[in-house]
Amino acid sequence: MSQWKIPLFDSDVGEEEIQEVTKVLASKWLTMGGITRRFEQQFSELVGSKYAFAVSNGTTALHLANVAAGIGPGDEVILPSLTFVATANSVLYTGATPVFADITSETDLNISPEDIEKKITPKTKAILVVHYAGYPCDMPKILGIAQRHNLIVLEDAAHAPGAGIGKKSCGTFGICGSFSFF
Repeated sequence: MSQWKIPLFDSDVGEEEIQEVTKVLASKWLTMGGITRRFEQQFSELVGSKYAFAVSNGTTALHLANVAAGIGPGDEVILPSLTFVATANSVLYTGATPVFADITSETDLNISPEDIEKKITPKTKAILVVHYAGYPCDMPKILGIAQRHNLIVLEDAAHAPGAGIGKKSCGTFGICGSFSFF
C-alpha cells in the first residue's frame, strides 16, 4: 500500500467537537432535532440560500437533488469527468445517463463550458457541475449555456462550503446545491 504525500483531508477534531457530539448523543436526537435545525438555519445563512436540509451524506444530497429536479430514465446529465464517483452515481440512481465532459485544463480542474456545449443532445436535461477543490466553476458561462438550451443546473459543492464568485456562494447558482462535510 502506497503512502499519500498529500492527504485528501486531515480531520481536525478537538475537545470542542467531541463535546458537541456528546450533546447530540445525550439529546437522543441523532438525525433530527434542535441541533440539526440550528445547523440547517446557520448553514443556509452562510451560503445565502433560502433553505438547507441536512441528510446523511453528500451522495444522498446529490441523489435527492437529481430526483427533485425530475431527472429520470431517458434523461442525460452532463457532469465532469474528474469527480468523485458519487456525482455519476447520483445520476445513475435515477435511471438517467451520466455524460462526461472534460475539464477545462491542467490548471483549471473544473468542467469545461466548451465541452459541455459539445455534449448536449436532445436527451440532455441537466448540467451537474462540481466546484472541484473549492474552486468555483465558470458559472456565468455555464448558466448561459443552460439558459440557451433550457437545461437545469445542479451543483455538487462538496468541496466548496464558503467558496463563491463575488458575493454569491457556490451551491446557490443552480436550482439546487449539495455540500458534504467529510
